[in-house]
Amino acid sequence: MGMTATFPFLKIDPATRRVSLDARDPAFYNDPNPVYAALHAECPTFYWEEQRQWFFTGYDHVSALLRDRRFGRQILHVASREEIGLAEPLEHVKHFDAAEQHSLLELEPPEHTRLRTLINRAFVSRHVDKMKPEIEELANRLIDAFESKGETELLSSYADVIPVTMIARMIGIPEEMGPQLLKWSHAYVGMYMFKRTPEDELLADRAAHEFSDYVRSVIAERRRTGRSAEPHDPHGTQGPVPHRR
Repeated sequence: MGMTATFPFLKIDPATRRVSLDARDPAFYNDPNPVYAALHAECPTFYWEEQRQWFFTGYDHVSALLRDRRFGRQILHVASREEIGLAEPLEHVKHFDAAEQHSLLELEPPEHTRLRTLINRAFVSRHVDKMKPEIEELANRLIDAFESKGETELLSSYADVIPVTMIARMIGIPEEMGPQLLKWSHAYVGMYMFKRTPEDELLADRAAHEFSDYVRSVIAERRRTGRSAEPHDPHGTQGPVPHRR
């Protein structure tokens, strides 16, 4: 049984290199280091059944993987699920998985390079400088409103409002969509939380579905009208929309 006898939430099979670990168990969450030590000692390279992924914990292995360009964030662009024995996405998070396939954090070159080049245009220094007066005006306006309220909750009345308003302006959607964008965002990132629940997963999947549908509707409208939202062009007045997919 080895060191794993100490941890009822951990099962290690060194022969098959498969590990079952309930990461939501409070004992692991509060003190994970003994579990990491057990994995290092008994099975430093393993398939984590609950996460449905391979993990490498040894320094030499991790260093080699990070330096080897044959490895990356995606695999389905070079092999099918059947070929590599990769399970199908879970049905209740299929919309989230579909959205993640287009995330810059998940894409590989050349698609990652293409999209990053497009996005970088919005963050060159001259565009950022143009936004400074608007950010200052927005910040001052929000602060001025504190006095009339008598008291305020900084996160919802200030810290959340500034970035979501500027993001809406940058991508050319109505600022009134800000609260909905925040709602989608908060639900979406729930999938990344360490102790997420099945309900969190359902909420994240719904958010991914609704947000994706909204983005598609905006793109369809831009193509129909021939207008685009260039970097910091909130009204989409700077020319025809480029036909990018």
